[in-house]
Amino acid sequence: MILLALMAASVAATTAPPSAAHTAEPMPNLYREPAHCNAVLEREVARQHVAFRGPPPIIEYAVARRIDGCGVPTPVGYHPTYLLPGAADPTPKREDAPSRKR
Repeated sequence: MILLALMAASVAATTAPPSAAHTAEPMPNLYREPAHCNAVLEREVARQHVAFRGPPPIIEYAVARRIDGCGVPTPVGYHPTYLLPGAADPTPKREDAPSRKR
């Protein structure tokens, strides 16, 4: 008798009501990249091809790198020169030198 009750309870627990199967609907992706992103992406991929002397590796860093608001790939081992320390510093001019060297 107890065995029959346990089997009936296990059968009732495994069958879900049909209304519970489709309660969630997929949410649409409303994000759209700006129109200029194709040119930015092509320029960055071309820069990576030159840096790697061929196609970049398939493995990418898990970072969301953006240039001008556009998502671009970040392959492992790619270190662009414009991200190196001092790359954004202005080039020194002759008039910036100390007066004794003029």
